Amino acid sequence: MNRFTFAFILFLIFLLFAETFSYSSEVSSRILDAGRPASDHYSANINERRVWVFFTDKGYYSQNDVSATERQLLPGTRRRRQRSQGRSMNDSDLPVFQPYIDEVLQLGATLRIASRWLNGITVEMSISATEQILQLPFVRSVEPVITYKRSGLKIRDSGQSRQSHAPGTQYSVYGMSATQIQQIRVDALHDEGYHGEGIVIALLDTGFDLSHEAFQNINVIAEYDFVNEDDKTSDHPPEDDIGQDDHGTEVLSVIAGNSPGNLIGVAYAAGYLLAKTERISYEGMMFEEKIEEDWWVAGLEWAELNGADVVSSSLGYSDWYSYNDMDGVTARTTIAADIAVEKGIVVVVSAGNEGKSGDWPYISAPADGHGVLAVGAVDSVGTLADFSSIGPTYDGRIKPDVVAMGDGTYVVSPNSNDRYHRADGTSLATPLVAGTVALLLQALPDTDDPKTLIKLLKYTATRALSPDNHYGWGMINAEAAFKYGIYPYLMEELEGWEPVGTIPDFRNVTVYPNPIRRNSSSGRLTIYSPETIKDIRIYSLSGLLIYERQDMVNARSLVWDLRNQHGQAVTSGIYLCVIRNSAGATIVKKIAIIK
Repeated sequence: MNRFTFAFILFLIFLLFAETFSYSSEVSSRILDAGRPASDHYSANINERRVWVFFTDKGYYSQNDVSATERQLLPGTRRRRQRSQGRSMNDSDLPVFQPYIDEVLQLGATLRIASRWLNGITVEMSISATEQILQLPFVRSVEPVITYKRSGLKIRDSGQSRQSHAPGTQYSVYGMSATQIQQIRVDALHDEGYHGEGIVIALLDTGFDLSHEAFQNINVIAEYDFVNEDDKTSDHPPEDDIGQDDHGTEVLSVIAGNSPGNLIGVAYAAGYLLAKTERISYEGMMFEEKIEEDWWVAGLEWAELNGADVVSSSLGYSDWYSYNDMDGVTARTTIAADIAVEKGIVVVVSAGNEGKSGDWPYISAPADGHGVLAVGAVDSVGTLADFSSIGPTYDGRIKPDVVAMGDGTYVVSPNSNDRYHRADGTSLATPLVAGTVALLLQALPDTDDPKTLIKLLKYTATRALSPDNHYGWGMINAEAAFKYGIYPYLMEELEGWEPVGTIPDFRNVTVYPNPIRRNSSSGRLTIYSPETIKDIRIYSLSGLLIYERQDMVNARSLVWDLRNQHGQAVTSGIYLCVIRNSAGATIVKKIAIIK
């Protein structure tokens, strides 16, 4: 080996070590900068911080280990995964490899949470130990644990006692919650006999006090406090400050409350998994209204293992993440939420309450997830609340997805037995949508894929043809989504539809002009088919037959004057045109009549 070659090799070695040292120093600096305040009781030593340690693989597991893990799954969890993934197990379900964990702990770290899905652990460790952990061959990266702002609630008025209403009025059953229920047509599904029976809903929030009259018949399957690591989610001093469970209690009442004449939740007959994943204060001092990633991810994995069909959660943005990170693939909670969707869960989250913020008016993680359903807030007449966070995501996708009433929503008053009040926040719009998803899962058992259910809600929402980054696809309509879902031929057509705000062509049938203005000069819409048409029927989205022509002979086109069977002009909106040709094949086209 000549001197030049030897010198070049030394230079390469120097660069390798320099890069490693630079990376380690950068990670250490990020961990130091992102650490919690010294007052955080979880880390008394100012030189210790909680971090994620991510591993390169799951180590070695035998087939017996895999089979043993699969046997631990609940039957409902196994069936849901089988429908969604085509199998009940994949690598993400295997536990984090214990020998990897042990080696990290031997370097002085203290274990907090292990995440199967993210293949990592959260630990408390000294900054000086970072470089040692990074040198382990099976460690992929070390990242700071991120904290989140809670989507807080603003109380609209003081608590008021329950009220009685005269029989026969709209309030006879729903009480003051009638507006938020009827606005999204949930009452129509209740009338059909759907209240959430047989569906499991998980809520991830600050805690839950079940002493209110509206919760006397709630079906709680399981609950767990991931903050204090016990199975009690209501306030229990001195670990909790009084009021810790207020936010979660109010949110729960919107979806699960059941006090006829006062408040009715959307899916009050469902089974509930209650996960306490957030601390709001400690020893009288604000916990910066933040929620830690590891508690939330752990709660989500727990809910999935315990058979959740729907997850409802309200979070705000991170002080660590920037808008650039709201791309659907960066935030840990977003990654975990999308994994849950892959396993067949419909994950519904709040868009956030930062709409009036000049610095960050945008949606937050995990609302930026590709598969999650992000919910904004409107008032009682459908106008967007000024606090409701907006889109787009950093990579340009429309968010929020849909909206529901989160401005003046009727809820129980925590720390009382029979009082109620109104409150504001996208946190309250979220359980309205999540509860509607549960009713659709019950009413349409063959339509259990999260993507299809989300399409149902988007396609039948008020702004399906013109979505934007304030309302998304608009206010949901539970009745319309249900009616659309019960017709197999409509569902088949929906499977190929991507909700991007336009009306796609379907096969070779032409409908023009489409959209058509109701008061246009022609006022006529032409339906043309290259094949002979036998019958044409036009329905509203609620399933009402508007117009029909039967037993047409040798016809390939029809001109419709936008009037119903009685000669009355139809209103603007979306209609479904069902066309049957002479061979008996059915074709469906969507028609938009606009003002």
